[in-house]
Amino acid sequence: MKQTLYIILVCIITFSSCHIKEKEDNELYTKHLEKCRLISLPIDESTNYLSKSIFQFEKNNREFLHFENSQNSTYDIVIFDLEKQKVERRIPLHSEGPHSVISMFGSKPIPNSNNIFAFQHLTFRISIINANGEVLKNYQLKNPGKYVRALMGSFAYWPTFVKDSVLYFNQSCKAKKRREVYNKLPMFASLDLRTGEIAWPSLYFPATFDGDYTHISGDDGFSYDYNEKAGRLICSFMKYDSIMVTDNLCDVKWYNAKSKYLKSMKPNVNNHTNDLGALTRYSEEPKYSHIMYDKYRNIYYRFVEMPCELADNETPYDESAPKAREFSVIILNDKFEIIGETKFPGNKYFYKMSFVGKDGLYISENNLANPEFDENKLVFACFKIVDNNK
Repeated sequence: MKQTLYIILVCIITFSSCHIKEKEDNELYTKHLEKCRLISLPIDESTNYLSKSIFQFEKNNREFLHFENSQNSTYDIVIFDLEKQKVERRIPLHSEGPHSVISMFGSKPIPNSNNIFAFQHLTFRISIINANGEVLKNYQLKNPGKYVRALMGSFAYWPTFVKDSVLYFNQSCKAKKRREVYNKLPMFASLDLRTGEIAWPSLYFPATFDGDYTHISGDDGFSYDYNEKAGRLICSFMKYDSIMVTDNLCDVKWYNAKSKYLKSMKPNVNNHTNDLGALTRYSEEPKYSHIMYDKYRNIYYRFVEMPCELADNETPYDESAPKAREFSVIILNDKFEIIGETKFPGNKYFYKMSFVGKDGLYISENNLANPEFDENKLVFACFKIVDNNK
């Protein structure tokens, strides 16, 4: 009898503790994300559901989605009308001739223009193309003694941005470096669209590592977004709780943006080798993914990847894996204070394909493990910010 009472008492205490913990988590912040609607965009056999460059833009007070379709034999950019949920037009990408755009690695609509930036990584060239796919101008990024790249993708969220007729794009560190030189490596390069001159702003990788460091797993990798109205750049490192903010591409401030679901993270020396086992371990580790600015609500979203194991039929080279990974989205206000964090289940969303629209944050449901996956549709769930007491 005493043993039974003891078990009952333990169960009551455990339940009460879990209830209190859940209540504390709910009261920790004031906001959360709540699904408000779905949009379904039609695709055909010539359009792949997966795109590394999707960007929302507006024209004449209407919303459109720029969708780079370069993952299979068809090679074009699809423009979707988000209100009508249909294809508005297709922009061909030529593979030869004077208007050729080859080895595409990202594209993005040019603000206040009908034209598009396109980066070709094998030729180190940025092109400006029009709505007919015609090349209006080419810029060469080759520079003696410097490695210059200009990724424009949305997977890790690297949206190039323009400030005073200068285009900025992120760089990476992929060589063995010592700590004393690590923070002398520029995080961004710039291209003057008037003169074609290439430069490197005085914004450097933070010296967060001790000793020698070999870039294999991407611990120094970062996502960023640009608040055009405030002239403010915000950067989120994969293995760092804090985010970096700068208003002049030189002086920086750090703000805590730690997920309540993860242990504290700070980069350390990484001696992984570039083999399948190391890449698998890295793909399964928790990390901070992309960060996005919401100009409609003047807030920021920071995506957080929970620890997860690859399935037997998945590899770290699979861009849609791990399909079962849970994730969360941290909401930060304009003062970079955390006001909410919402956790999402695995096998449902493909969070690498996300964008911000007038109605909220859109996250793809084109996860191959989603029971409702339909290869003939691009499905996005729209999430709005609501108070926790609602």
